[in-house]
Amino acid sequence: MTEKIIDTKKANNPLFVLSCLIRGFTDLRRPEFRKYLIMPLLINMVLYLGVFVSGWYYFSGFLDQMVPEWLSWLNWFIWPVFVIGFLMVGVFTFTILANILAAPFYSRLATEAKRLGNDQNNVEALENPAWVSMLSELKRLTYLGKFAIPLLVLFVIPGLNLLAPICWVLFAAWAMCLEYMAYPFEIEGVLFPDQREQVKQARWGSLVFGGLVMLGLSIPIVNFVVPAAAIIGATIYRDDIKK
Repeated sequence: MTEKIIDTKKANNPLFVLSCLIRGFTDLRRPEFRKYLIMPLLINMVLYLGVFVSGWYYFSGFLDQMVPEWLSWLNWFIWPVFVIGFLMVGVFTFTILANILAAPFYSRLATEAKRLGNDQNNVEALENPAWVSMLSELKRLTYLGKFAIPLLVLFVIPGLNLLAPICWVLFAAWAMCLEYMAYPFEIEGVLFPDQREQVKQARWGSLVFGGLVMLGLSIPIVNFVVPAAAIIGATIYRDDIKK
């Protein structure tokens, strides 16, 4: 497939990236999107709350067994580490899982966002069946897993574990960009290998986009609507940088 020509200066502008995400949030109020938002919202709520509550319960039991009574004051330090660890690793991991389940709805959301924008040609013909959207999501998960596992190992290697949080944040920002930019790409018929190459054309803008999405996902309550806003914002971004 011939690569689309993009305005790299515009694509790498942090303010432009931010404006696209803000438009994504404001457009959530449009009635055309409502039917694509209810089920993903429920999926996100159930997964996030279920995993966090379960993690809190089992981690609390683990501390009760492993930390003696005379060291219970350490809990004041251990619990913040648990919360930070959950936000860094758990949110990233379960965002991917939630997106696999919600992929068919998100694909249609991107299609509707594209139709309501400036690029209205052949949008209907590019809608993907549910199984295609979910298969694409699994391919991205496999690709990201090849990098996520070695990065997690860094956290337990003395010396290197000082760099691990920085490496993880950069990786997570890149992953979130690939995750949400994939939807406007797919309704154009661009497959995952070509998606990576095109996103690399605007590395700085991609990291800013992914970093902002990751920040939003780390904020309780707000994280429930961030995925849908990110998909709409990614569609706006993708269409605008091609002009």
